Order: sequence, then C-alpha cells, then structure tokens
Amino acid sequence: MSESNQNRMGSVTALTDIQIELATRPALRIWEGREKTTQRHGILGIPGFCKFMKGIEQAIKDDDPYADYHYQKIEEAISSLSFELENELNDIQTYISQKIPPAMKLPDIGSKSPVVVPIRFASQIGFKLVYELLKLDQIVLKLLLANHIGLLANKEKFDALDRLERKARAVINLVYGFRYTGVTRDDIASNNQKAIQAKQLMGDIPKGYLDGTLRSESAPALPLRRLQTINKALTVTPAPLPSEGGEQGVNLDEISKELDSLVKSVDSISTSSIKTPRQRKNVTAAKEAAQ
Repeated sequence: MSESNQNRMGSVTALTDIQIELATRPALRIWEGREKTTQRHGILGIPGFCKFMKGIEQAIKDDDPYADYHYQKIEEAISSLSFELENELNDIQTYISQKIPPAMKLPDIGSKSPVVVPIRFASQIGFKLVYELLKLDQIVLKLLLANHIGLLANKEKFDALDRLERKARAVINLVYGFRYTGVTRDDIASNNQKAIQAKQLMGDIPKGYLDGTLRSESAPALPLRRLQTINKALTVTPAPLPSEGGEQGVNLDEISKELDSLVKSVDSISTSSIKTPRQRKNVTAAKEAAQ
C-alpha cells in the first residue's frame, strides 16, 4: 500500500452500536443504576462504572501507579464474580434438573419484550463486566422458573436475587476506591506533595505497582519514557555461578594469602634453633609443602 493511501485511511471503528438484550428487572437495575435525588442516594450503573474506568485508564497512561493498582484490583474482582456466577448458574440448573420428574418437559424461558441497550464505551474491563451481567440475567431467569413451578419458595427466590445484585454492585463500587491526584511514579520517587496526598487518600500499594513491573496485561500501555526506565532497570549483569564444591565459589585470593602466611612462618624459623639433621629435614619438608 502506498504512503498516500495509508494517510487517507481512517481509524477502524464499529459502524453501529453493540447491543445487548436484558430479560429481567434485576439485570436492568444493575445496568442502569439509579439517579440521585433529594430523597435518595444515587446508585452507579455499568455505563457510569465505565466512565470512572475511562478516567482510571487515562491516569494509567499518565503514569499513575495507583491507577494501575486499582485497575488490576477491579479486574481481579470481575474474575472472582465470574467464578461465583458460574457456580450459581450451575447450582440452579442442577437443582431444577434433579427436582423435575422425567415426564415433565420445561419450555425455554425469556422475556416477551426484552430491553435492548446499546453499548457505547470502549473499555475492555467494561465489556468483561457486561459478560457477567448477561450471565446474571440467565441465572435470574432460572430462579424465576424454579419459583414458578414450585421448586423455590418466595423467600429463597428474593434472597437469591438480593445476593446476586449485591455481588455485582460490590464490583461496580470498587471504582470509588480510586481518587485522581495527578501523581506519577516520578512524584512517588521524590516523595513530593502529590505523592504524600495520594498516599493519604489511597494508602500504601505493593512496590511492583510503584516501579511499573506489576500490572494487568490488559491495562493501557505506560508512557514510553516509563517503559524505557523499566527496561533499563531489568537489564542487569547476571551474578557469577557458584562452584560445584558448595553454595559459595572457591576464593583463590584467600587461599593464596594463607599459603603466603604459611611460607613466612616457616622461613621465620631460626636456623640457629635447628640442632639436628632430622630437624633441618622437617623444616625443609614444611617449606616444600607450603610452596
């Protein structure tokens, strides 16, 4: 492709919005959240969550180590939520299949008028949360079915629905743990006022996040200058290998010093103190052994 054609080519983007269908009210409540009013506090929904994540991702690009830490903390929480929801889905499906008699055929269930919502964010971690929302929607459908056919009491149904919503909202609310301070890793190294403020707001974080060696693989890339610093720090001269004789190598300089000392001690023997040929022979042998 010629250079002129490359310059005319635009960026690759979705031509239409990605859409999802939500069949149950609990899933829709988690998606939408709730607007704040004078009578009640607001509840963060998934679009609001993704707005917060956009700010965290920008802070990562600006070399904020606390943003890297919170990004991975939220990502790990979504992974834990995925594991728990998978167990919930398997449990309710197994429970239903074990309880219904072989002669009963259950229909597929869903909403006659599902709510179609567009996804208008470009956050990897936001999409990961959307996948869990759709899984939660399927669990709620199974719970409603079990309640409808008399396998699940009303209290058990409402307890399960409440538990699912609390798990999802706990992950969404993790974004509130990050506070934008404009701090960078250079600020942390110099321990200036920005670094002190960030530590007061968000506490201590592991050293790996501070030097940029510990972070999520799906997080935005760090600034080029930081990547160069990390690469330079990781380029070190390997330590010499120990000898086969033990954990530490043989120190030839120390052995040489000991031999010199032995030779001097032998030479210091006064020839006048040698009274017999046998004694002279012993001294000569000692000198030869030292050499």
